[in-house]
Amino acid sequence: MRALLAGALAFALVACDDASFPQIHIQRRPVETPYAQQPLSAAWIRAEKIQLVLERTAGSVTEQRILLNNPTSLRGENVVLLLADRSSHAIETRFQPTQMLDETEGTPYPFEAFDKLSFKTREDSLGVMNWARWTNHAGLNCVLAFRRIDKTDRTLVSGAVIMDMMLRNCVIGSEDEALEPIGPDAVAFAATRAPRGAAPQMLSPLAAPLP
Repeated sequence: MRALLAGALAFALVACDDASFPQIHIQRRPVETPYAQQPLSAAWIRAEKIQLVLERTAGSVTEQRILLNNPTSLRGENVVLLLADRSSHAIETRFQPTQMLDETEGTPYPFEAFDKLSFKTREDSLGVMNWARWTNHAGLNCVLAFRRIDKTDRTLVSGAVIMDMMLRNCVIGSEDEALEPIGPDAVAFAATRAPRGAAPQMLSPLAAPLP
């Protein structure tokens, strides 16, 4: 319980004011580098119905954007955004979710502005995950989820110190189903075609073709 409260408090502080955090490593986003399409098997997560995998690298940061199938009538993309940082001092930086939202042109539909969202917190084998939920109360659930994992996790990409993750996912199903693409089972697999229950595979994404 203490860990969950601590995680919730830390996330609340992040949501309040990104600008107040020390900018130890300012340029962490390869925003000016074009994406290169990758094979689906190069995805850093294992998720059903991956449509497209895009990747780009700038300096110590490799970014992967994974587009998922959207079975709903809601506009917008179901997407997983992953940022792996190999710099030695990346572990000292604070997780800033609003910077990740800048990559997707702001808080995605159907969610409100970031500072108006109410976040839930859960701790699992990868650490703390925070997410907001939107539902039509008729079987359609959307989540906007964030998490950071560090080099102590066996699922990190090769050479990375931290990996920041963001998920926008709308499904005709449960809230837990919507969260699956950044859950422990998904992040533990490198290939989308790996069967459920198979042994985890260590990821080596930085061997993939660079843009």
